Amino acid sequence: MVEFQQVSKRYGGQVLLNGVNFRLLTGERVGVVGPNGAGKSTIFEIITDEAEVDAGRVERAKDIRIGYLRQQVKAGDEDRPIQAYVEKAAPDLETIRAEIHHIEARLGGEAAEESRMLLRRLGDLQTQFEVQGGYDLHARAAAALTGLGFRVEDLTRPLGEFSGGWQMRAELARALIGEPDLLLLDEPSNYLDLPAVEWLRRRLEGFRGTLAMISHDRYLLDHLCEVTLEVAGGQVTRYPGRYSWYARERQKRREVALARQTSENRKREQIERFVERFRSKNTLATRVQSKIKMLEKMERTDVAEVARGRGHFRLGAPPHCGHDVLRCDQVGFYYDAGHWIFRGVDLVVRKGEKLAVVGPNGAGKTTLLRVLAGQLAPTEGHCRPGHLVMPGYQSQDTADTMDRTRTCLETLKAMAPDAHETELRTLLGGFGFSGEAAEKRVEVLSGGERIRLAFARILVRPPNLLLLDEPTTHLDVESREALQEAMAAYSGTVVLVSHDVTFVRAVAESIVAVAPDGGGVRRFAGGYDYYLDKIAPEGPARVAADALSPDAGKAAQTEAYRDRKALKKEWRRLDREVESLEKAIRELEKEESALHARLAAVDTSEESRAEAGRRLKIVVQTLQEQLAAWEDAGGRRDALAAKTDGNG
Repeated sequence: MVEFQQVSKRYGGQVLLNGVNFRLLTGERVGVVGPNGAGKSTIFEIITDEAEVDAGRVERAKDIRIGYLRQQVKAGDEDRPIQAYVEKAAPDLETIRAEIHHIEARLGGEAAEESRMLLRRLGDLQTQFEVQGGYDLHARAAAALTGLGFRVEDLTRPLGEFSGGWQMRAELARALIGEPDLLLLDEPSNYLDLPAVEWLRRRLEGFRGTLAMISHDRYLLDHLCEVTLEVAGGQVTRYPGRYSWYARERQKRREVALARQTSENRKREQIERFVERFRSKNTLATRVQSKIKMLEKMERTDVAEVARGRGHFRLGAPPHCGHDVLRCDQVGFYYDAGHWIFRGVDLVVRKGEKLAVVGPNGAGKTTLLRVLAGQLAPTEGHCRPGHLVMPGYQSQDTADTMDRTRTCLETLKAMAPDAHETELRTLLGGFGFSGEAAEKRVEVLSGGERIRLAFARILVRPPNLLLLDEPTTHLDVESREALQEAMAAYSGTVVLVSHDVTFVRAVAESIVAVAPDGGGVRRFAGGYDYYLDKIAPEGPARVAADALSPDAGKAAQTEAYRDRKALKKEWRRLDREVESLEKAIRELEKEESALHARLAAVDTSEESRAEAGRRLKIVVQTLQEQLAAWEDAGGRRDALAAKTDGNG
């Protein structure tokens, strides 16, 4: 369908593509991956003739219809109703419709022979119009827009009234309904919430044409793309598998190439030593020349660097805090009086928990996070942090609010004026800004680099509660994986909003779902898959009449069984926590007794007595904290035990 032959492309002094060769075959589903700035979007621009190649050629199938989702919306249609804008995705249909109307207007006023010719042409056009989906275009546009989160009343509003993120959703709907032969999607999940990502996955699974998708979303890549193209270092490498297989295979290939390169270097060094040692001996001149020729003919294995975005996150141990990190009591919030975003929220966040806040765009996820972070005061109710809680809040625009004229080092110094430069450089190194990179100004950093610097700025004085709003935005796949690993290993408390399904799956242990239009906030005791399972019966296919169906009792029994199973799992976890705390308390009490005996002994030296006194103070404080945690965990365990027994 599309073939690149020795294509080269550069921008300024940067070589993006250097003599690349690859094909997009009819019916394939291809994921295009690689670091930011490697040339992925440039490949799409070349395919659509929006960019010219410097060398080589691009072959395309004849009469190919291409649908293309860019990362920016083109200007010029701000006054057009959004549904009409989406329907413009099929210009061929507009041409066909215009000709149909023209022929219909001529019929009856022409001679018989001319009328027969017009009728044959009209039949062909109507068939073509039907095959290309012209008769249901209006309905398909509405379905795509509502599937991506637009309300029915939004469909007649002008495009210009919507924010950039919602305009991108309209652009995505436009690319989808055109039913092109080749669909090019550049970061389609940007600006989508989790429900819209799930809708997009289902929609693309039914797409019948050829799909090529640039994405950092591992969930979509693994579910939709059967071939992976890696763009890195000026080259395009084809991997005949999904993203997860590609990631493993890429590392295997690199390890093989490294081993081959090491063997070649060892052999080359041996030959070079022989030549250097015997170059001046006339009796060995022939052999030396032979070795030199052998050296010149030796192949060199180039080891391509793994296509990384230099993503690196190192989160330090958080400071101590109380067991209850956040507590919301009957919290409600509105921006406009009477129009509640949410109301009656009762939520307790415990030490070490990792929660994801999910829901459609506009439901109030970011607002809830801001209330939890103390950035917004509740309209009603109370939201209080726990004992010694130090929150670190990162919003979607945190990275853009940094002083662009400062260096990375100066950015951290402004947050911690008393910190030593060595400490700051060590922290920056943990986020990929080692050596001279620490002196780079914010204005020259990429989007992903700014996100990493924003994290470093938060962690220069480590919090024990992280509140993160879309932390993976602008991060490439490697950086997302690095952040995911850091979040999973972080021993502090995390509350996050993210549309990255893989990230939420890996990090979140509980889900807080925010319903739109003040519909309330619910907490689910399991991770993302558990949450999906629980809300499945509440989807659009469910109607009130289901409650009267013969299967309603069975469904209720299944739901009750799942609830009991989740409760018992939580009870077992609390029971293990209580047992662990009891063991720790016994050890502390034993140490406390030993320290008292040491202080009471007459032969204890003054130095040893002082040391024992200092240690005793720490032990007593820790013991009090452990006893409080034990009482809390025990109370919750006993309450769950009663609930579980009561439910059978």
